[in-house]
Amino acid sequence: MKRDSRQSRKGFTLVELLVVIGIIGVVMTMAAGVLRDAGKGRGMDSGVEMLENLINEARATAQGNDTYTRLVIAADPKDTSKDSRHLRFMTVQMFRKGVGRTTAYDGTEVAQDGRWVSTSAGVTLPPGVFFSPHYSTALGWSDGAEGSMIGQGVTRLSGKGQTRIYYIEFDEKGRFVAPMADPLNPTRPQRMVLINGRIGKGRNAQDGVVPRELDSRRRPVGAKGVVVWPSGDISLLRTMEQTIEEVR
Repeated sequence: MKRDSRQSRKGFTLVELLVVIGIIGVVMTMAAGVLRDAGKGRGMDSGVEMLENLINEARATAQGNDTYTRLVIAADPKDTSKDSRHLRFMTVQMFRKGVGRTTAYDGTEVAQDGRWVSTSAGVTLPPGVFFSPHYSTALGWSDGAEGSMIGQGVTRLSGKGQTRIYYIEFDEKGRFVAPMADPLNPTRPQRMVLINGRIGKGRNAQDGVVPRELDSRRRPVGAKGVVVWPSGDISLLRTMEQTIEEVR
């Protein structure tokens, strides 16, 4: 009997295997890029959600305890650099009013001062997401250096000791107020902006962070955040112009 010359062959040639491997490599590279970009988006969205939740928590704590509260923003607890401004840690503090009276240095009895205490362990923004004081400007001013409703100070944080902080403040009714409730500094709506970036220095660095990507106007691509209104209400910043530029 003659063997059928059309007998099907088994296996693949080396060239075919190399072609398949090459195609798989290209697909995996494309998929990795898509997943990486999607991950950045989810990280930023998660960061904005954290910010919203803590602002609402600060307002509710103020109203429920009839006292002032703050949303406190500080450096990443794992960041031990001396002049760190890599702002990724957020927590809520309330002003615990002093009880009773105490004696001043001259022997006079005065009301006991209160102190700021944290009401939760706090949260850390997703990797690569930072709070940016530079881009967090008050509405009505194009320069965040003047009129910003973000305060700066030093407070004691659990696990960090005395720490330099940025903060926004709410009164007993949950209204957003000027830093240290200064009646001579009327409260303006305030942007709270998050950016994707990495720790570093250089021409594009702000607050010790270099944005991962800039657009043609040198604005950080993908920046997002919220506006805090004097009433205490918050709204999302939905476009790059709302986030980075002055809103009229």
